Amino acid sequence: MNAVISECGRYRYRLEHTVAMNGPVYAFFGINPSTADAILNDITVRKWIGFSKRWGASRFIVGNAFAYRSIDVKALAMVDDPYGDKIGDHTTDIINDADILIPCWGNRSKVSSKLHGVFDVLLDALVSSGKPVMHFGLTNAGDPKHPLMLGYSTPLIPWESGAA
Repeated sequence: MNAVISECGRYRYRLEHTVAMNGPVYAFFGINPSTADAILNDITVRKWIGFSKRWGASRFIVGNAFAYRSIDVKALAMVDDPYGDKIGDHTTDIINDADILIPCWGNRSKVSSKLHGVFDVLLDALVSSGKPVMHFGLTNAGDPKHPLMLGYSTPLIPWESGAA
């Protein structure tokens, strides 16, 4: 496992995990990183490992709408910079390095409304890449579901323009 974390330790820009020797590379895009790093997996990373193995992936990469590390997404509204100064470059690299892109941030209502626009910008970047964009289904609010409470039999669905 590999992680790109800021020198101050407050931001994680990228997390990467190898699960097999061959297969496609999946990229998951959540809201913000929690405690996982190059050594420690959190419960969401363990779930991504399970999905990736079942899909025959070689590895997966994790990016987020916000790079600020916190177990509470409400903290994003409390910090001066929830993004970190290198999020754009790393998001672009993750998109370029993956074969299949999966937005999975769950309901955007979990974060302050002043931060909602970032999800549309990120989704536009994913769709504009020309790569397959898939999701686990949509929440009632139209956001891509987070995988944590989903069964491993949950199918990936192709993203349709205008779905959110």
